[in-house]
Amino acid sequence: MRKLTRRKQEPEYKPLFADIKKHDTMNYKLTILLAVITLTALGQKNRTVELRWKIEKNEKLNYQTIMSNIDTTKFEMNFGKAFQALFDSANNEASETQKLVKSFGKALQNTDYVTTLTNKGRGIIDITMLASQKDNSNESLKDTSGNEDAKILKMIQSLNKGVVLRGSVYETGGIHSFWVKSNQKNLIAVFFELPKKPVKIGDTWSIDINLISNDQNFSCDSSYKINEVTLIDIKKEKGETIAVLKYNIAEYVHGFFTFPSLSGDGSDQETMMKFTHQAIAEFSVDKGRWVSYEGIMTLDATGYMTAQKKTRFALVSE
Repeated sequence: MRKLTRRKQEPEYKPLFADIKKHDTMNYKLTILLAVITLTALGQKNRTVELRWKIEKNEKLNYQTIMSNIDTTKFEMNFGKAFQALFDSANNEASETQKLVKSFGKALQNTDYVTTLTNKGRGIIDITMLASQKDNSNESLKDTSGNEDAKILKMIQSLNKGVVLRGSVYETGGIHSFWVKSNQKNLIAVFFELPKKPVKIGDTWSIDINLISNDQNFSCDSSYKINEVTLIDIKKEKGETIAVLKYNIAEYVHGFFTFPSLSGDGSDQETMMKFTHQAIAEFSVDKGRWVSYEGIMTLDATGYMTAQKKTRFALVSE
């Protein structure tokens, strides 16, 4: 007798996603949308931009340049026995120095700065910073404690008129004016130096800055330095490509400062100095200039110089 075999039933073919409910379809669409967004973000992260100055031949790019104290500044000098061989009243000399420093600070608070960038040709951008007294500076002179302070303020303010910084950078970002003094090069680096090659989000580079400078009388036992500028974002604003930069600068030294003495037995003063500079700046890749720049520089020092200072560094396009 022949055995009957049951024929295996073929599976019924159904179109892909035929059984997916409506809310599952929505979830699927959202998944696809998120995938597209993720891919776009990854593409943006890997995108490189070139930051370079774009200033026309006859153009003058002006920035109101803010370098003002934003808290009570403390500054004292402790010379110890440094000048006792030369002066009978070393403490009086130090006191006069501190008064001069305070008067100088008052003068700076009453000073406006405007920095102008021009195209010098041959791929070089000229930088000139001008200083002038604020409109209310005469009123501030009335607030001084004595006639001597007023005289010092007037003298310093008159010296501050005119050019206080001359320098230059390459259109491609590096500092051109290698011959300027260290403090002037620091200003150029902080405000106007750009990366010398294309960068992408997450890339870091250093700037030509050296905030601490000591001579042979300082013996260092510990130190560190951080010199990083990072591209943290690339965004679009009104069709314009904007690169967002973060500045993280820190310099620290600790050691002993030896005061020279004519008798040969100089004294040692334990000394610490720390500078930091933190800033966020936005640069227009298309127009080749700063859209905004806002930073804070701090100084903390103990020893032969005691200082606590916090200064706002900002650029405002005019």
